[in-house]
Amino acid sequence: MAVPWNKPLATRLLTALMLASVGGLLLLSSHWVSSAEAPRAQATTPAPLEMMQLLHDEHQLIGEMVKTQLAMPDNSFLDSKPIAATERRQAIALR
Repeated sequence: MAVPWNKPLATRLLTALMLASVGGLLLLSSHWVSSAEAPRAQATTPAPLEMMQLLHDEHQLIGEMVKTQLAMPDNSFLDSKPIAATERRQAIALR
């Protein structure tokens, strides 16, 4: 078995540097993990019924829009080259 002081100086320094960096990383990682805890759940107020109705209506409109686009006979909205959303809405409105 080789005795540590019989190794070259560069090898001993490199080993010491590696051990110090691993130790430092362990200390830093434990610090960051403990400081990044999830926030505590607070009492929240439920959304008003008007907001829930707006959300429901919006989802219904999006569903109807998708069904209408899928029912189009030419499926021109499925171009290989995508166009901007405003241009797509204008093209659909012109039909």
